[in-house]
Order: sequence, then C-alpha cells, then structure tokens
Amino acid sequence: MAIPPSVSAEQADAAIERIVERRRRIDDPNAWRLSDAPMEVLDYLRKYSQGVPAWVREADVLDGLELRLFLWWSGETIELWLLEQAERLGVPPRLVGQRLGIRSRQGVHDRRRASQEKVARLRGQPAVVSTGASGPDQRQRGVELEWIARHQAQIRSAAAVGVAHIHLADEEAADWLAEVGRDLREGASTPGALQLVRFALAALSSSPEVRTLQDSHPLQEALARWSELFSTYPGGAR
Repeated sequence: MAIPPSVSAEQADAAIERIVERRRRIDDPNAWRLSDAPMEVLDYLRKYSQGVPAWVREADVLDGLELRLFLWWSGETIELWLLEQAERLGVPPRLVGQRLGIRSRQGVHDRRRASQEKVARLRGQPAVVSTGASGPDQRQRGVELEWIARHQAQIRSAAAVGVAHIHLADEEAADWLAEVGRDLREGASTPGALQLVRFALAALSSSPEVRTLQDSHPLQEALARWSELFSTYPGGAR
C-alpha cells in the first residue's frame, strides 16, 4: 500500500477554513459548532451533513480527507516518538508488542524502522534508521551489560522473590510479574529484562497488600535490597 502524501498543519488549517466558509455561505445553523481541531471538524461533518447541498458535501469530503491525512501523519510522528522512548527507557519489546498487536521483538524493531522512514519522508529528510548503538551510546550499553553480568545472581534473586509473592500483587503488578517469571524461565539477562524486573517490583511494592506489610517482612526486606542494588545501575531509571 502506497504511503499517502503528507499534509502540514498549515494545509489542515486551510482545509478547516474552507469548510467553515462553505457552511457560513449556506447559512448552516450548526456552523457555530465547528472548531479548529481536525478530529472535531471530522466528527462535525459526519453528524451535520444531512440536508446540505451536494456541492458542499463533495467539497467537505475532499477537505475532510486532508484532515484525515493530517491526523494520520500526526499519529505516525507520535508513534515514532513513543517507540523511540520505549527503546531509550529499556521497556521490553515484548510489552511494546503486546500493545501494538505485534508478537515478536523483530516485529517491534520493524515497526520502529518503518515509522522512522515515514516520518523522515514527512519531514523531507533522508531516512536515518538506527541499527544499534554507536560511539558514547555503545560504550554506555557496554557498561550496563557489564553491571548486569556482575549482579546477575542478585537480579534473579530479587525477581524470584517478587514472583514468589505474586499472590500479594494487585492486577497490574501481577501482569508484570508474570512477564518476569517468563524471563526467569528463559534466562533473559538483557537491559530490557532488567527494566522489566524494575517495573514489576515497583508495581509490587505499591500494591495495597504489600504496603501493609511490616518492614521486617521478608518481601519488604527483599524490596529494600533491590532498591539499594538498582540505585547503582549505570543506566539508572533512564
């Protein structure tokens, strides 16, 4: 499927102005409902086109398509930002994929690459697709991987304690812990797996039943040890 032509904010504004002007020319009693927000204008066209002259409806459809494309490109830009943020923050690709209906890590990577290419086209720039860390980023990743390898036993221990107390977790924390349990079984030891443990234990510590436990409870002590350990991670909370 061909990538649709880009529509700028200025073009979207001009389309809205044309719609407003046409509706005023025919004394549309609902014209006062129009706004300058593309999505709201499209909703307006869907609701208030009955009894409107054919020439107005036809022109509205063409301008409406411009607004639709503007929203599509805006969505692509936002999605790319979210995907790049997820990568930068170390959010596990598996979790990103779940939100997008993608079943593999490679699928998430391909989605991000496609978004980079589309947004580059929108901006009139050559596509610059990341193929991995380089320079300072590569060195930073090496430091992070070395820290993970050195503390792997402690990381897995904290993860195992969390999974063992999944019965105390609220729904959100239980979902995270289920993912941690899978990584434990698979022996995952990547920055993404580490961040998953961080998310899961943070959610577990905030669960209502856990918050009522005494500081001397084994789980609370384990969470405290984890917090102290993670504070030394060179990647921090990103």
